[in-house]
Amino acid sequence: MKKNYFFLTAIMLLASAQMMFAQHRSLIDVNQVLIVSGGAFSNPDDFVTTASYKPSDSATTEFGTVFTQSVQSAVVCNHFLYVAAQDSIVVFDIDNYQRVAATAAAGVNQLAVSGEKLIATFWYPSTADFVKIYNRANLSELAIISGVSDEAAGIAVYNNMAYVAVPGGWAATTGKLAVINLETNSFSEEIDLGTEGVGINNVYVYAANDTHYLITVNKTPWGETSGYLTKIDLADMSSASTQVNVVLGKGVGFTQTDATLYALVNGGVGSINVENLTVNDTTIVAAPAMTIAGAAYDSIHSLFYVSTTDYATAGEGTIYNREGEITGSFDAGISAEAIAIDYRDYESVDEIFAANTFKFYPNPVKNKLTIANNDRIAISKVTVSDIMGRIVTSKNVFNNVNVVLDLSNLHAGFYIVTVEGESKSFTAKIVKQ
Repeated sequence: MKKNYFFLTAIMLLASAQMMFAQHRSLIDVNQVLIVSGGAFSNPDDFVTTASYKPSDSATTEFGTVFTQSVQSAVVCNHFLYVAAQDSIVVFDIDNYQRVAATAAAGVNQLAVSGEKLIATFWYPSTADFVKIYNRANLSELAIISGVSDEAAGIAVYNNMAYVAVPGGWAATTGKLAVINLETNSFSEEIDLGTEGVGINNVYVYAANDTHYLITVNKTPWGETSGYLTKIDLADMSSASTQVNVVLGKGVGFTQTDATLYALVNGGVGSINVENLTVNDTTIVAAPAMTIAGAAYDSIHSLFYVSTTDYATAGEGTIYNREGEITGSFDAGISAEAIAIDYRDYESVDEIFAANTFKFYPNPVKNKLTIANNDRIAISKVTVSDIMGRIVTSKNVFNNVNVVLDLSNLHAGFYIVTVEGESKSFTAKIVKQ
């Protein structure tokens, strides 16, 4: 009887631990999917729009407009959406859906975030200055990277270095990879990948047995029936390309755990094993009736968000699982060429509690920040720190009502506000304009 008792107790403890682990893992989830649509190509008054799709209630809400005609890229980082749209870069706060910053950027192509920097590549009509670096908070220009030889595309960041695809223009006969030092904002080198590198578009970082590689997706040139994948060893920058007998389009997503790259293949979505650069599946999503404009892979739920369009009057959004089965739909608009996943790390329960207990507004803030103490929790001090952890201002508090901070003397950028309570502290991110 005792043996059975202890056995049952062990089973219950194991089940409890598994439940706790499952609950812990489930805190990392998809908050929303951001869809950026370019509108009808034939209508000069149909501008770029941004929208949010919430998997929790399957609702799509439009929240922003960029007054230009096409979209090239959308990137999510730390509650912000960065959009590259023809002649502009625009930043939205995707908690309150307000525009935070914008800058003119004719010919902007792809974007990537590294720390407090936003890296942007440029293509036609640009004829020079194909890579620029901006402050990601206010989009002030930090550097123009000279040395990149031609039109540039996708970006991968690893170990304070940016690796940039350089496909060149439509008549290019080789593809190249530019290497940029992000510590010094300077050009390091450019590697010629030869004819196999033609159409280089996306760059991904892949780790195997303590060795790090770059994997590039080299889009199939118009009218041809095969493309190339290139693997580059970051230790010595040696490269090897493999021809695949499919029509390769842009990359859709990458999962390190199973070494699988997802890309547009033969007009649909397929998968590629990056260990041996072979195509696993050419028809996870078969080529639809309309053209795939944009696609993104949700690695938490193993779902593909795919937008299709005729670029003139129609657009659809469809959600597929990894077996290619349709599991849902979303409003995509016409020409939704950029889709980005907003992952949220809900492991910090205190952060969730703080979000419900305190409200920080306005955010972004220009002068005075109000901290609304919704639950009237006793707090003793409020501090504001920069991204390096240095305290830039603080205020002692002797009550449990709202707190107002004067931030007018701070430089534009990102800051962390810490509210110290009786038994714990709460933090929030703010943007100073």
